[in-house]
Amino acid sequence: MTDHLTETEISLFRERTITPTDRERIDSHVAECESCLRRILPSEDSALVYSELMEALLPDSADEAFHLSNADARRYADGSVDEADRIIFESHLEICDQCSSVQSVIASPVVESVSASTRPNEIAAQPFAPAWSAAFRFTPARAVAGLLVVAGLVLAFVVWQRWSGRAVDQTAQKTSSQTPSNMPGSGSPTPTQKEATKEPNTDQVAAVASLADNGRKIQLDSEGRLVGLEELPEASRSLVRSVLTTKTLPKPEVLEKLTAPAITLMDPTARENMFGLLGPSGTVIATDRPNLRWQALAGATSYTVSVFDADFNLVTRSTPITVTQWTPPSLRRGMIYSWEVVAVRNGQEVRSPVAPAPRAQFKILEAEKAFELTKLKKQSPLSHLALGITYARFGLLAEAEGQLQILARENPNSPVATKLLRTVQEWRKR
Repeated sequence: MTDHLTETEISLFRERTITPTDRERIDSHVAECESCLRRILPSEDSALVYSELMEALLPDSADEAFHLSNADARRYADGSVDEADRIIFESHLEICDQCSSVQSVIASPVVESVSASTRPNEIAAQPFAPAWSAAFRFTPARAVAGLLVVAGLVLAFVVWQRWSGRAVDQTAQKTSSQTPSNMPGSGSPTPTQKEATKEPNTDQVAAVASLADNGRKIQLDSEGRLVGLEELPEASRSLVRSVLTTKTLPKPEVLEKLTAPAITLMDPTARENMFGLLGPSGTVIATDRPNLRWQALAGATSYTVSVFDADFNLVTRSTPITVTQWTPPSLRRGMIYSWEVVAVRNGQEVRSPVAPAPRAQFKILEAEKAFELTKLKKQSPLSHLALGITYARFGLLAEAEGQLQILARENPNSPVATKLLRTVQEWRKR
């Protein structure tokens, strides 16, 4: 089996921003990989499918068990069965006293000396069962194997149904939003429709998007062909292709959970007893040991830092310190945390942040995404474009801004490079 899907591939697949070729490749992979299928499919869907399959395929306790026929018992005793049947027979004999006693009689030396004409009289009559019927009899092993095969097919079908349904809805919405502007009352073709009937311009095909990136040239034509990043993984190439095609950078959902609108206090004297937190706040960070920094409060003699989980439970707390930064012990990856600082001045506690200011929150990057970034940073030459938009997609805003600043300096006249940088800078202000 090939490597598992990356987080970027799963995100692109869910958002339907991948090419038909990438979609077919991912479809083929999830048809064979239950792990990646569970990551794409919501947990409630997979639980429902497995529940229905278990109820449909597992045998009822009232079902009548099968028995070995005389012919099967003799073939097993003579050692003339193949390996598969031998395993099936032995598994059955361990749980069936009736067939086990018959097999003991057949294998007895006394029975072997009896003529073939008397042998059927000494063995209890068994229902007639052709030899080929053994291949179709129920066994626990065969039930489990059948369950897994059918479960994989059904889950793949559910994913395909959901994807096709959403793709149709998105297409219908785009069509409905474009129809009023593209169909004047006269019914005559619009300028856009007339241009579509013209032959494509070869210069336009080659210049849909073009950027300098660390000494090389990245190009995307109107047919979606990306040139200049052939050494990158296909997931990273798909992400670059999507951003250059739309010329936009979608905001990660995690940032909405980590940020809140700023609140301005009406009383100007309230600022005298406040000090700000410098970060991290409203972002995702790559390390599991963040460096928490804050402004100094005039007259403060000590500071105590507390870190909480998403349910406001205390995770760790510092001892009173005099410096304005602190690094906590390792935190769990993939989790959201908030933090606060309590300063002591003139024997009184001054807390930051304090209501109505929002909580200072951050998220530790998941291990899978951290590994994907590590592989991307090892590429030579390094792509500031691919690394910058990957940082942005994962919510690491400071790192994304740094890479996109380098890209913008290499492309001072590129509207695309400028727009990507300004998008990330706007995210950081909120």
